[in-house]
Amino acid sequence: MDASLFTQINTSISVRESSFIRQEQYQQILQAKDNEALALIIMGTPYHLDELALEDLNAIERALMKHLCQEYAWAFENSPRSQIVEAYSLKYTYHNLKVLLKGKASQKNLENLLIPIGGHSYSQLEHLVATMTAEHCSDFMQGEVLETWQEYLDYQDLRVLEIGMDMAYFRHLYLLANEVAEPVLQQLVGLFIDFYNLITVERAYKQGKPRSFMHQLLSDQGSLEATELIDLVKTGQVADWFATINPCPYDLDLRSYEEKMRQGLLTVSELEYLADLLQWKVLEQAKYQVDGALPLIRYLQGKEFEVKNLRLLLTAHANHLPTELVKERMRPIYG
Repeated sequence: MDASLFTQINTSISVRESSFIRQEQYQQILQAKDNEALALIIMGTPYHLDELALEDLNAIERALMKHLCQEYAWAFENSPRSQIVEAYSLKYTYHNLKVLLKGKASQKNLENLLIPIGGHSYSQLEHLVATMTAEHCSDFMQGEVLETWQEYLDYQDLRVLEIGMDMAYFRHLYLLANEVAEPVLQQLVGLFIDFYNLITVERAYKQGKPRSFMHQLLSDQGSLEATELIDLVKTGQVADWFATINPCPYDLDLRSYEEKMRQGLLTVSELEYLADLLQWKVLEQAKYQVDGALPLIRYLQGKEFEVKNLRLLLTAHANHLPTELVKERMRPIYG
């Protein structure tokens, strides 16, 4: 990839970085005593929520997603290679396809569940789902949607649409990362899929689900075959697997997670946090690379984490949850 292609957008990113919520602002949010104090802090960020909105979880979610939508729109407009942005926005595209397929199956209008983020417009995705033709989308997407819909017609079970689009998303993401051929992005995608598979197996075991149930939910793009991963979880050898995929083997921040893995004490919530932490560790290792696609990748990841953090903090504040309970679940902060 020609690093010089990203010179202009990387210059813009260096300016836009000032919009990120800083460590001290997060601390102020955590310490805010009431909605009046919290609103004053939030008004100094790009999210602009007043006192009344801070009492409404739907209003909070709309404000968070509005900003994220604007960030993705800017990235698509300015990135010299849209595939970089698409790698991060693809989850929203497949969420929307899932919603549209469910609407078609149930004959209900579910447009309120759609998220305006991604490389395809609503009308393009609606056309794909309605006609099963790829006039505006790739042949890959057409094939995945068509296969999933045909399977739904066979089984008449809405869960088929959920699983089909989830697996299509992972296949598409894997292909996209290889197409971009940016090693760090490929590493991030590999970690993301591996942890999705691991978390899925751990959660299924805790619910007493059979192996057949787990198999249909696991992505084939992981570093282990489904049978191997299920056996590792069953025999308590997850720590051995983690040692082979851990990109930061000497990082002291990860020692406690490794020890809990060995003891079989790591919770699903902690695994979800660890998955995000590792993604950030990889990007932190590359933070001094100021050319090429990495600043954009880091910027988009940072915005995703910022929205996660604000959703967690503002929801906790609205529900009067203890500060310490949410502080430990916050994702890494950009900068």
